Amino acid sequence: MFVVSDFISTPGWAEPLARLAQRHDVVAVRLYDPMEMELPDLGLLVVQDAETGEQLFIDTHDRGFRRRFAAAAARREDELRNAFRVAGVDALELSTDSDLVDAILRFADLRKRRSQLATGGGLPPHLGVHR
Repeated sequence: MFVVSDFISTPGWAEPLARLAQRHDVVAVRLYDPMEMELPDLGLLVVQDAETGEQLFIDTHDRGFRRRFAAAAARREDELRNAFRVAGVDALELSTDSDLVDAILRFADLRKRRSQLATGGGLPPHLGVHR
């Protein structure tokens, strides 16, 4: 089962995702833009929340603001990856500035290899599981 989201939302989604993963093979597919991690120095901007319509006036020229933004984004990334790990869910992270097909193929290959290793396959005979 695939869950597709940017995972930028109010808290509370991690526990239901973990329950879902107990009964199903769940893959979280996350699409993100690198600008969500670090703001460029563009000067004064008005940003708007697409869901609420709330607008904020920000000064991206302010280095302190950009540092705080990057630190908050790094914390959000850590929390997100931890939530996936705790839930037992694999995450396919797709960046808007990357080759999506290549990322999907790499992800599928990694899952296949992990599955083979978990069943004792893919290892040389001297390292394989002995029964």
